[in-house]
Amino acid sequence: MFYPAGRDELRGMIDNLLSRSYGVAKTGDIIGVVVPHAGYIYSGYTASFAYNLIRNDDRRKFILIGPKHSGYPYETYFYPAGTWETPLGACKIDAEASKEMQSIPNAPKASEVAFDDEHSIEVQVPWLQYLFNDDCSILPISMGDQGLGKAKELAPVVSGLTQDSIIIASSDLTHYEPARKADSKDSELIKAIESLDVGSFYNVMDRINASACGYGPIATLMLVTRKLNGRIELLNHSNSGDTSGDYSSVVGYAAFVAYK
Repeated sequence: MFYPAGRDELRGMIDNLLSRSYGVAKTGDIIGVVVPHAGYIYSGYTASFAYNLIRNDDRRKFILIGPKHSGYPYETYFYPAGTWETPLGACKIDAEASKEMQSIPNAPKASEVAFDDEHSIEVQVPWLQYLFNDDCSILPISMGDQGLGKAKELAPVVSGLTQDSIIIASSDLTHYEPARKADSKDSELIKAIESLDVGSFYNVMDRINASACGYGPIATLMLVTRKLNGRIELLNHSNSGDTSGDYSSVVGYAAFVAYK
């Protein structure tokens, strides 16, 4: 539904997208990125800015944080073991990080069911497989409740794992509004995210009635970045109308990098 089912076609699409944003300069030591999770044809160009940045990083472990669009299960969970299979092969779960999660007080609980019928994390996996083949591992984390309290609970847990891992926070921005209105709302969200003021970010979300779907993962990355005295910067912003040509009702996409 979100990318080609054929291995060669999928690799070709990712290669083309990365070639269009090639040359993005690396800024400092990367803490994490924010990437969209729509169909590659719509959001892949924006996502490629973030993936072009991390492709030259030495780390091969990734903490993938995404929303649970259905909201159920309502709590925060991580996927404990095994592999996730895509047309590019099997991507292994980070067994070390999984074991560590199970020993951290107040950490998310292990669950496989929490990831059923949810695309926000899964669509990031082929990008990593394309870049690193079998030499990478993931720790998927699903947020049902994306409130500020949950982000504050999760941030110290994942910040302890960032020494050898990169955080990938998965979110689209404004949904199904005319492009001018969507871009205006996205502009306010982008400013709030770059400010690293998480309280302000949630206030803006409420004030403009924002429909960004992965605000919990974004807030978590903001909190981790602030704790590490880092910064977050926008890499690229677009909307679905840039692909479809229909600007009457669009979805907004943004890629950010968080760095020390």
